[in-house]
Amino acid sequence: MWKPVWVPTKGVLKPLSYGPLRMKVDGRENLPAEGPTLIACNHVAFIDPLLVAVAALPRAVWTMGKEELFGPRLLEAWLSRIGGFPVRRQSPDVWAVRMGRDLLARGEALLIFPEGGVTRTGHMAPGFSGAGYFATQPDVTVVPAAIWDSQMLKGPVRIRFGAPIPVDDIRESPRAGRNRRAVERIMWHVSGLVPLVGGPYQDPPEGKPRIPLVGKAAKDALRRDAQQGGGGGGA
Repeated sequence: MWKPVWVPTKGVLKPLSYGPLRMKVDGRENLPAEGPTLIACNHVAFIDPLLVAVAALPRAVWTMGKEELFGPRLLEAWLSRIGGFPVRRQSPDVWAVRMGRDLLARGEALLIFPEGGVTRTGHMAPGFSGAGYFATQPDVTVVPAAIWDSQMLKGPVRIRFGAPIPVDDIRESPRAGRNRRAVERIMWHVSGLVPLVGGPYQDPPEGKPRIPLVGKAAKDALRRDAQQGGGGGGA
């Protein structure tokens, strides 16, 4: 993070979040003030990383985001100076994994969206195993989070940080399947928080993780979900 960029960005985002977007944050006391912390959140809008980072203040948060966001040069320059770094989702990204691991090792807070992208309906997709890898790093506190009503950029946005997820038993378990077991536990906790911020009730996501739908396909899925009564109201 580069203070000449992060400080003014924070100065703009904070009043926008709590002003026009009417953001309300619950459970901030569950965030450790220091030490390696992994925040795992559902993802319903492109602006979620910025809003969750504001909600976590005064704790500074680093964010792993899809590499497509870092394509435009000016956007890449801005994101990389406020704590963002890209991850390639189509195949294992060794650089991004090492970056996240090193940030946690030096006691930083890392925000990830285990689904790998936006699912605007609120019904979560299965998480990728990389989240489980980060969760099982030494001494990491894993905090689940949920966000809702950021989809239309009009709020009121609701964010909740849950109680830390116990993962010591998984850290001590056999290496085979460890990351998958950890991410499944994370998704169980995150999906349980979604209704508490106004999203739909749901079972924990199961199955093989995938890159969520975007563009027209995502809009069609949201429309079908609304017709079937799957959407959630505001908290």
